This record gives sequence, C-alpha cells and structure tokens, in this order.
Amino acid sequence: MMITVESLFDLSHTAAAPLLARCRYPWEALPEIARFIRELGPTLSAEEYDHPSEEVWIAKSARVAPTASITGPVSYTHLRAHET
Repeated sequence: MMITVESLFDLSHTAAAPLLARCRYPWEALPEIARFIRELGPTLSAEEYDHPSEEVWIAKSARVAPTASITGPVSYTHLRAHET
C-alpha cells in the first residue's frame, strides 16, 4: 500500500495545503518546499511569527533550544495534537 498525501494529512490544518494538494505522494513535495517557504514566509503574521533571519520564520509559540541552529528557508511552528 502506498501512502498518499490524502491518507496521511488533513490539509485543512496546514499552511502547506496549497503545496501538498498538488501532490499524490508526500515525497513529491520535497523539491518544492524551499520555494514554497520563501513564498509563504513573508505572508505570515508578525504577531504570530518571529523572523530572526533571512528565510527563517518561527512561531512565537514554538519552543526552540538556545543551542539550536536554524538555517532557512524554514518555517517552524508548534505542533498540535490532532483531535478525532
């Protein structure tokens, strides 16, 4: 059985829905992630996301270790448990 985007993700709960909706399998999104983040990042709310360096957006609610090194392009948010 192949794992499809549809079977793995609920796209109504992710900002990556526009990217993932174009894919049948999750790995098909890999070559497009950097471009997608570069487009998404500037649209993220400054009230909800810090933008500590070029191509890096981190949710203010996210917990990042002080020793972590984050190199863009990346958008990092907190994870929420999916309620069923």
